[in-house]
Amino acid sequence: MTWLPGKTGWQWERLNIGKKENSEMTSFHSTLSRRDFMKSLGVVGAGLGTMSAAAPVFHDLDEVTSSAIGINKNPWWVKERDFKNPTVPMDWPKITRNIGTFKTLPRPTVADFEKAGVIGGTSTDLETPEMALTLYDAMAKEFPGWTPGYAGMGDVRTTSLCNASKFMMMGVWPGNMEMGGKRVNVIGAIMAAGGSPTFTPWLGPQLDTTTRPQDFGAPVWQGTPEENLKTCRTAIRFFGGSDVAALELDDDILKFIHSQIGGKDVVVEDVDEAYETATKMVIPRKCKWVLMWSARQSLEGTRRQAGITENFSVWYSYSRFPKVGAQFQEFIRGLGYQALNPGMKGYLTTPLAVFSGMGEHGRMSSPTITPKYGVTNRAMWALITDLPLLPTPPIDFGAYKFCKTCGICADACPFGLIQQGDPTWENPASAKSGIQQGTFEGWRTNTADCPHCPTCQGTCPFNSKPDSFIHAVVKGTVANTPLLNSFFTNMEKAMDYGRKDPEEFWDLDNDFTYGIDTSY
Repeated sequence: MTWLPGKTGWQWERLNIGKKENSEMTSFHSTLSRRDFMKSLGVVGAGLGTMSAAAPVFHDLDEVTSSAIGINKNPWWVKERDFKNPTVPMDWPKITRNIGTFKTLPRPTVADFEKAGVIGGTSTDLETPEMALTLYDAMAKEFPGWTPGYAGMGDVRTTSLCNASKFMMMGVWPGNMEMGGKRVNVIGAIMAAGGSPTFTPWLGPQLDTTTRPQDFGAPVWQGTPEENLKTCRTAIRFFGGSDVAALELDDDILKFIHSQIGGKDVVVEDVDEAYETATKMVIPRKCKWVLMWSARQSLEGTRRQAGITENFSVWYSYSRFPKVGAQFQEFIRGLGYQALNPGMKGYLTTPLAVFSGMGEHGRMSSPTITPKYGVTNRAMWALITDLPLLPTPPIDFGAYKFCKTCGICADACPFGLIQQGDPTWENPASAKSGIQQGTFEGWRTNTADCPHCPTCQGTCPFNSKPDSFIHAVVKGTVANTPLLNSFFTNMEKAMDYGRKDPEEFWDLDNDFTYGIDTSY
């Protein structure tokens, strides 16, 4: 066997190996670290040697597949850490449960929209008129020739795609819509019947068509925690999600589930079945696991956001993924188990994602940086379940350290709301946002004043696709040494890998389904 360049990179080329020898080789395994593997290729030394120096050792494929790295097919340079020991330092005694009522900018009035030059108030945004005008100016400077159009989102095509992508966003029932030749207020009718404004309830949809085996005298699904996590990953990916992870819901992790959701207390009780009343939402003590899953959004769309607010890549993600979550709740119910949905306002998404090994805390703070997709994920989704799951530990691929010397996102923020400088224990916007002081040594975006503008998410260097040799070298090096981080940051700025002209979106050759390249 020899190592030769191929069309898509370096690949093994079998030379003069018969079926018998090939069969014997595929059944053979030994203890081989990635450093030894890289040494066999002759690339360990100054520079590339740093990529493999701290890589983990796996003794066989069983160890690989039973780890979070194996389950999510993470790159080789992603390392696992001890449970509850992420790359960001934490002060557990100071962490308490939040009530989940975080402050944001008020919804603009029609007069505010008109002052910002928006006709009809059609945008979904949190900006003040002054912020909108600041964004228009920033976009025009970044992309010469760009104009806000009639809705503040750009030209007619972009505006149309944005608005069409908002249908049932966040799982919210539509307002007035065409049905049978009539304009029907759907959400009004559902609320009048005693329903909720969304189709993503705490207990799941529990449709008549979703049967449980125990209701028919059949046994529930029985699998090992590892098998169950793999089963969840297969189902999540089928429905449209990406990676999965799991946590044991102990007293520490419970701190990241809000104590109130929608004004109702969230409590743990010694009951067999979860339930909800007018005043509380109950987690059975037997529901000991939190399943996390990620939801990718279009990389090319994310890089081309411009205008008064985020764009279609965000809105369509918020339209698709509540449905994925509801379908997955029905799937777990069909196995004979419970899956409880806290909703987007029911938990702290980044801590759960970091502690479960989905990614690392970074300077933007709200998005979790992931090793494969950077910050081109639309939130990290969580369900509480009694299906036994294999807990997955935190990971380290150098993102937290890289953010210390990068700061590209903070420099790009038109409003200066992303913290500059080194990580800190202090939360400058604590009084406004309601987030506690001194709980972790990192960065915070001032979410109380953040207008959800389209800028920062498309700037992150970790968004880069892994289909080029240079990005593989950079990410592999960053994962194991911070020595070249400043150099790589400057290279990122010089090469202009980040945000792109919105107009180019309509002429891209790689128009993937949902805008997502699933080759990685």
